[in-house]
This record gives sequence, C-alpha cells and structure tokens, in this order.
Amino acid sequence: MTITSVGYDGTVNETQWASLVPRVGIAHYGISGTDDWRVSALTTMDRGINISVGSGWGHGVLDTSDATVSLQGGLVSSGDRWDMVVARRNWSGIGGATTFVIIAGSAAKALPARNTTPGTLDDQPIALIRFTAGQTAVQEIVPLRCWARNGGMVAKDVLALTFLKELGAQVTINGAMWLCVPDVNGNPSWISSSPMGTTSLFGVGGALSGNPALVPGFLIQAGSAILTTDQVGYARLTFPQSFPGGLLTVFLMNGDNSATAGATFYTVEGNNAFWGISGTGGPADVVYSVWRSQNGAGPILAPNLQHRVDFIAIGW
Repeated sequence: MTITSVGYDGTVNETQWASLVPRVGIAHYGISGTDDWRVSALTTMDRGINISVGSGWGHGVLDTSDATVSLQGGLVSSGDRWDMVVARRNWSGIGGATTFVIIAGSAAKALPARNTTPGTLDDQPIALIRFTAGQTAVQEIVPLRCWARNGGMVAKDVLALTFLKELGAQVTINGAMWLCVPDVNGNPSWISSSPMGTTSLFGVGGALSGNPALVPGFLIQAGSAILTTDQVGYARLTFPQSFPGGLLTVFLMNGDNSATAGATFYTVEGNNAFWGISGTGGPADVVYSVWRSQNGAGPILAPNLQHRVDFIAIGW
C-alpha cells in the first residue's frame, strides 16, 4: 500500500497542480469521491476496520491511497468506547508523510482530542467508531468525511460540524444548510436552515405526541378525507404518511357544511387511556369526536355520521 502525497516539500508538476488547487483551495479538509476513504468493519480481525482506496486533502496536501488500509482498535476494558479514525499529516523532515491512525476516545459519543497544527502535525477526521467490551467487531460507524467543490461543502453527520467550525463555513447535511456565524460574543456558532421539504416554526411549545426538542425543520401534511363516526361519535384519521418523529399539532375542520344539517365541528378526542397515543394524536393518526348543533340544541356527539374532514397536521 502506498499513499502518494502532493503538497509537502518538493516540486509540483502541471498535472498535479490541476488536481490540487480546485480541492485544497476551497476547504481545509475534503474527500474526492463518494466512496473514497470509506471506513467499514473488517470482521476477520478483532476490532478491525478497513479504509477504502481514494484521495482526500487537508491544509494544502492532497493524498491518494492506492490500496485498502486495515487498522485494529485497542482493547476495551468495559462498556463502550468511541474512537476516531483520522488521516494524520506529518510535515517533519523532508517530504512529509500521511498515514491513517485510530485515536482512542471515551464512552462519550464525541470527537476525542486530535492534533491541530497544520505545517507540523494535523489529524483529518474520517469516522467515529464504537467498540464494545467483549465484542470483536466494531459496533457502529459514524462518517465524518466531507466533500467540497465549487463553493459548497456536503457532510453526512452533524458531528462533522465539530471540526468544521470556522467563521463563514457553509455545510449541507441531510438537506439542511448549516452556516457558521459569530455569536453575541464574536465566537463561531452554527445556525441552520430547514431541510428541503420542511418548514421552520418559531415559538414551538409542547407537542401532542413526543418531544419536538431541537429539530431543524417541521413537516406539514394537509388534505381531506370522507369518514364515518362510530356508534358513539368518534372517528380515526390516518395521515397520508406517518411522521418520523412525532406530531406537534393537528387542525381538524368540517370540509362540507352542505352535507350535514346544522353546524358540525371536530375536536381531538384526548383520551389516551382508551385510544392509546392516537387519543391526543400520534405520528400516524389521530382520534377525534364529531359534534353537531341543531335547532339550538347541543352540541351533541354525532354517531354513525358520514362526514368530510379537512386537516392540517404538523410534525417532525
């Protein structure tokens, strides 16, 4: 296995220059191809991993690996340990050298300390890997690779933002655009836009189902359905698609006043003890009651009533 590097001591020819500049000139770190330097489990070796062929760059040096590299993680005495796979660039001596290394971490799912002195010794994060005591294979791999071209950068996991935190940086992760801006004290801080196909909401409080916590964007479904209440006056609306996380709120409206005499309105049923999570609205559906007011009487529940319900559901 050979890692060929361009950007350490020595000359750079025209072909190397044409490949080097569009990469190292756009971002501190990057990977060339989709599958370059991909980390995978090596099941034939205790705590073994493979790093695929390809090229990547960091701080002015472009490296190309021509064969798969295998590394072995250290023993774990108890519990879990999150280690980090890096491309280590060493500028010492004449020519410099790049190697792949595993940095031992801790039980916390976070990037461990690494070398950050470009021109002397610097570590480019590639993946975070989890080893478990008593297990011979890597248990989880979190990709930290990033790709940069023509003024933009893409990464696969938000943990990559940890080492990309430079003022002015823009990174797209899972459809959300992250921008690094100064906070009130002038320190680098990340803000994000909503992922494509989602909507930002402000002043978000509690949810009908689950905990919205901090999500980059919310999903909205709207539509109309013709349903019939049961013998008491309840009906179940199933959303066109189940929300991956939970339901923030749902609006139910009478979709056809001319189809029923008098005023008709709908309310979320609210009895989780009987209906389960659907009583207050779950990721997949909501149970509601239909009420009618006729000739000044009521409102009363409307059993066995065919009706049209218009809905707007917001979830995440």
